Amino acid sequence: MDIVSPTAEGVVVAFGDSITDGYASSRGTYSRWPDFLGRRLGAEPGGQKLSVVDAGIGGNRVLTDVPNLWQGVSALKRFRSDALDQPGVKYVILFEGINGIGSGADPNGAPLTAQHLIDGYLALIDEAHAVGVRIIGATLMPNEGNAYGGYNTPAAEAIRQSVNTWIRTEGAFDGVVDFDQATRDPARPAALNPAYDSGDRLHPNDACMKAMADAVDLHLLRN
Repeated sequence: MDIVSPTAEGVVVAFGDSITDGYASSRGTYSRWPDFLGRRLGAEPGGQKLSVVDAGIGGNRVLTDVPNLWQGVSALKRFRSDALDQPGVKYVILFEGINGIGSGADPNGAPLTAQHLIDGYLALIDEAHAVGVRIIGATLMPNEGNAYGGYNTPAAEAIRQSVNTWIRTEGAFDGVVDFDQATRDPARPAALNPAYDSGDRLHPNDACMKAMADAVDLHLLRN
């Protein structure tokens, strides 16, 4: 069921993995970053103009399928159905890539590089632009010291840094949300701010989810 308010102008799709899906946020309280973003948009003068759809799937990767049912096919395969086919979609905030870095492999089983992820982002950007949807890129959050194996290596961190630099500087996206900068520990920039840590040094708590939503420049959603 789609409910359209008199002030409605479109939909923002938050497209990502377990962080967007809300893993480790408080259950039943609508404390995911897309929920906080929706409330920010609803509080703007003139009534709710943009709604937010949460298209996060835990464990999801940009380039490769995950070999189980609940983590789903790759972002490349599900982007149209889960994002671009949403009624009224005008914007997508793409926040995904850390699970591919953690897995360490590209679609052919070769070691993952930053360029592999960048090529995936470019494919998603082209797909969005082909149907007139603006796509905003979000930098990958810090996770030093996490307990998830391949996510917590010097090679993985080097890829994350390279990808974030590309997102910030290349200009391929229609805008950038710097979740990395908003959530890092000022004393250890490769680590999540302890005030924002749910306990595993990778997934954000409720306070972090709000900080992420607050990091979205709403002017990016007015073009």
